[in-house]
Amino acid sequence: MNPGEVYMADLGEATPHPVIVVSREKLNRDDRLLSCCVLPRSLPSALHYLTACPFKRASLALPKICVAQCENIFLVSKDSLEASPIGVLDEVAMRAVIKAVGHMIDSHCEPN
Repeated sequence: MNPGEVYMADLGEATPHPVIVVSREKLNRDDRLLSCCVLPRSLPSALHYLTACPFKRASLALPKICVAQCENIFLVSKDSLEASPIGVLDEVAMRAVIKAVGHMIDSHCEPN
């Protein structure tokens, strides 16, 4: 599992939610948990925050436009993810996610 892959995850709520893997690939190989940020189906008010990254539904095979909540990073068990990713962020989109995470922690993050 690699950074930027988008999976449907069972988070214990009524319906599965899409999540973006943000942890490093090496960490993802060695652990049962992944660091992810959630992609709510719709969160128009979040677009005003620097920690939000909107994505078009076509780019991720999702039913609606989604907004990554990069201030909401949490650990997800690999067992709660579907077997295959539903999409992968391109380099520009992943850079936006990393910068939004950096804004949350008051750091100027750039991808390696």
